[in-house]
Amino acid sequence: MKRGVVIALAMVLLVAGCRKPDNPPVPDNGIDFSACVGGYGTAGFEIVTFNVQTFPRSGYESVQVLASLIREMDADLIAFQEVASEADFEKLDELLAGYRGIFYPVNNSDWNLAYLYKTAEIAVDEEKTAVLFTGDWYAFPRPPFEIHITHLPSGISSVVINNHLKCCGGSDNEARRRTASDQLHAYVLTNYPEVPVIILGDLNDDIIGTTEEENVFWSFTNDPDHFAFTDMDIAAGSPARWSYPSWPSHLDHIIVSDEWFPYVDTCLVFKPEACYSLYPDVISDHRPVFLRLTQ
Repeated sequence: MKRGVVIALAMVLLVAGCRKPDNPPVPDNGIDFSACVGGYGTAGFEIVTFNVQTFPRSGYESVQVLASLIREMDADLIAFQEVASEADFEKLDELLAGYRGIFYPVNNSDWNLAYLYKTAEIAVDEEKTAVLFTGDWYAFPRPPFEIHITHLPSGISSVVINNHLKCCGGSDNEARRRTASDQLHAYVLTNYPEVPVIILGDLNDDIIGTTEEENVFWSFTNDPDHFAFTDMDIAAGSPARWSYPSWPSHLDHIIVSDEWFPYVDTCLVFKPEACYSLYPDVISDHRPVFLRLTQ
């Protein structure tokens, strides 16, 4: 074989060997989530907030099962709380062709925030990605994670703020959540008075209190002209529909600003454990909360 041919063949093999492989398919693990979460992510702008409890709880098994669940939910944007491993979050992203991940730009141990979004449906302005209130550990032990997105089919742009507020009972923890709520409320009104905003996450408290004393989110619930909890009916309804079944309580919420009011269509809590009995052990003690916005 001539020298030039040998060199050319070697270059072809080198390029082929360095080519990035296609994303692997979601494993066929025999778990069928379709009866529990399927058929909702089909029209409009679908959003999920999901505390995945120090993901991955069971190593790569958690990565695979969560990938199957996400694929079946088929949401356009998912906001995660409690992502413990950035490396495993990247493995999750790799299993989900058509999605792209954004990981918390701060190191917060097991309590990181993250997003996954469909690239065919959502554009993210990465230059505007921000971590908020980083100097206020009292109100925000896990600083909110803000992104700016455009829903491509509708052309609507929005700010999305992912949160994981201070947990647990007691007057001091409630005061910390109240302070966080007040600051988020003021922040959005000041910085985005005419911009659609979605505030979501594990907010770690109930929302149905009808007085300022019993509702730490009073700044939002007492301002119905500007904000709405899209999951209020869930919070006021049967405990069987709540997002934190082990208590039981409803702690995971999605708030929208008034620009989104005409588009609110469906809000519900998925119950994946009905399709996969190991869900609480492999995935989370929280359930995902889903919102559809339509024109």
